[in-house]
Amino acid sequence: MEFTVPPVDLDKVRLYRRSRICEQLIKHDYAGILLFDPLNTRYACDATIMQVWCTHYETRCVLLMTDGKTIFFDYADHVHLIEGLSIIDDYQVMDVFNYFAAGDKSSNHAKGFARQIRDTMEKYGGKNNRLAIDRLSHLGVDALRSLGLQIFDGQEVTEIARSVKSKEEMELMRASIDIAELGMDAMKRALVAGITENGLWAKLHECNIANGGEWIETRLLTSGPRTNPGFMNAPCAG
Repeated sequence: MEFTVPPVDLDKVRLYRRSRICEQLIKHDYAGILLFDPLNTRYACDATIMQVWCTHYETRCVLLMTDGKTIFFDYADHVHLIEGLSIIDDYQVMDVFNYFAAGDKSSNHAKGFARQIRDTMEKYGGKNNRLAIDRLSHLGVDALRSLGLQIFDGQEVTEIARSVKSKEEMELMRASIDIAELGMDAMKRALVAGITENGLWAKLHECNIANGGEWIETRLLTSGPRTNPGFMNAPCAG
């Protein structure tokens, strides 16, 4: 099987996932949801750009309105990075406010970002000022609240949305399991005396990447006396 070729129509998956989030937004009377968590932006619009980087710098986000309008905010004008994602209706360059990018101008940049979000909400959502957010630093939250927006927990929205899988999502999950099993088979074949934990772990990563996988969250591989207590990681440099 060629795992880099999707086993289902991805546009159908994207529309289903968007509808699941919108159902929750309607239920709670939110104007929309602002998503910074890469897992949530992945779910909302299927953008896979620099996911690990975006876990520690607020440089990309998605604003999904209750009517389904999807606005992608990026740290620079790289609209080519979302080519093929027809589910995205609008692309904007955001006023990045994390300290790594903005330094001592972070507070002013946060105010600029908040104005962007408020203006976009007014454009697509009318007068409803109720906004769910999955996660955001205090600078961003304070700036949004200073403009009169009411902030609510977005994790509830996304967790409940993801709790019901479509038929196509189940097919994608089966494909992911197949890739994981290929990786474990590769590890079994490589398991010889003298191989390091990291060397063995790399076989799983190699198989995952070669077959269209993205990133692995943990390094849970140990041997010998390092197996107890549990949840120890394969050692890493630094």
